[in-house]
Amino acid sequence: MKRRLAILASSLVVGVGAIAVAPAQALPIFGTESHHELEDILDGSVGLDDDQELLLMGLSFNLGLSFDGTELLNNPEAMSGLYQGNSVDPNAPPQGMMVYSKGGCSVDAGCGLKAIGLMNTLKCAASGADPEAWARCLQDTDYDAYIAASACTWGSCPGFALTEDGIFACAEPTGLSVFATLN
Repeated sequence: MKRRLAILASSLVVGVGAIAVAPAQALPIFGTESHHELEDILDGSVGLDDDQELLLMGLSFNLGLSFDGTELLNNPEAMSGLYQGNSVDPNAPPQGMMVYSKGGCSVDAGCGLKAIGLMNTLKCAASGADPEAWARCLQDTDYDAYIAASACTWGSCPGFALTEDGIFACAEPTGLSVFATLN
């Protein structure tokens, strides 16, 4: 019981701290603030950095779209063509150029990028081919996308681990916090 109370207390401290610090640590997107959308690139309000530009061109080429990426920016749903399904089977994992591994953790990039969408893909483009860096970026950027991308991993992926010692916390949209233990 003491352990659960300690976890509850530390979760509350971390949660309050994250809320207080969040505005000061806004993730820079497209060279400016994080509130920009894809339309801001199209209308010229903001531009892409080199990592984002290369990733957009690579995705466009992979999908058979215009090489400059404008077709994908206009139709980000085209990313659904990167992968069939919403998860990988760890018993028969995919192979090929779209699979990246680090320290026993593997991720199918096609599945992962489809799961997180174009906006989050561009936000985390600087993560390169490092699954752990993508996990950190997604945790900071869009936790729902992080959860979706975790279904595209297999092996030992501590960066995508959702719990530690079977204890986890989640917040409902209503603000209700739910604490649970897995036995």
